[in-house]
Amino acid sequence: MDKEREGLKEMVYNLMNGSLDLDLCTAPEKELVADEYAAGSKCDQLYEEAYEANRRICQRLGVEEDRDVEIIIRNLLDIGKHLSMKMYDYGANFCCKS
Repeated sequence: MDKEREGLKEMVYNLMNGSLDLDLCTAPEKELVADEYAAGSKCDQLYEEAYEANRRICQRLGVEEDRDVEIIIRNLLDIGKHLSMKMYDYGANFCCKS
């Protein structure tokens, strides 16, 4: 896979998760890719629920942060990114073959 496609794939992912500053981003894709974590969105709601569940667990444990919960959250986010990147590749491959 070439570097240009890898860079585009990463940029689309970063646009989707809201991690790019749109005021600084000059890529035309920023007009086509929605921030899936925008206020009120499905991802925003799910993330908020996960955050609140984490806070409740930590409160029950009497700690500020629990290492195992953080590992679970990080790994689930990494799984989501891995699947997103694979879906991009599959979409690009299927598009080019048809």
